[in-house]
Amino acid sequence: YFECLQDPASGPVLVGDWWLQRDVNNGEMFFEDDAVCGRISVADGNSRTRMELWNDVHLGMDLGQFKEFSVGYDYRSLGGGSGGYLNMYLRVDETSTAYYDCNLVFNIPNAVGTGTLLVTPETVVSSARTFSSGDANGCIAGTTIEDYLAANEDAVMGVGNGELYTFALNTGSTGQDNSGLEICWGDVSIKHVDEAGNIYANTFEFTTLV
Repeated sequence: YFECLQDPASGPVLVGDWWLQRDVNNGEMFFEDDAVCGRISVADGNSRTRMELWNDVHLGMDLGQFKEFSVGYDYRSLGGGSGGYLNMYLRVDETSTAYYDCNLVFNIPNAVGTGTLLVTPETVVSSARTFSSGDANGCIAGTTIEDYLAANEDAVMGVGNGELYTFALNTGSTGQDNSGLEICWGDVSIKHVDEAGNIYANTFEFTTLV
């Protein structure tokens, strides 16, 4: 069924905790020994591949418990759009049923090469988006997760629309022609702390997906 992700007529695939999708039917995803890769090979004004982490470990968790997100990347070829980035979805508190109240975006460098994207509470946000047109409530580009928490002391992680994700990795973006773009992602680690100060790490090595 992995071939579904390379067929523009096929739908998304859930592998382990990851919901893998081409999103708008003009990209493809493929698997290597230690990575999941997104490639945009069709010239179109709306192209992206996307990997959402679907589990309830971080969903609804107090934002103050977040410590770190890291992911390795191999940026193989440039496109004409956004490149690669992480979405982190937040809500102002656990009662919010909005899809999200804040979508924080953390970009990887838009250049061919390998590296690690490391996000901590002190990392500066590349861009930010609110789901409604109301008060941004601290959801502002150029700030940090710490700043959002200071403005929303009851903030929690994850979407509020009944789905199960907090984090998503993207190759390309909707509303752009990203043809030629290819990025591989691997070795995700997410750290959080409990009320007693114990630090936990959830790791995902994509060799387990194939």
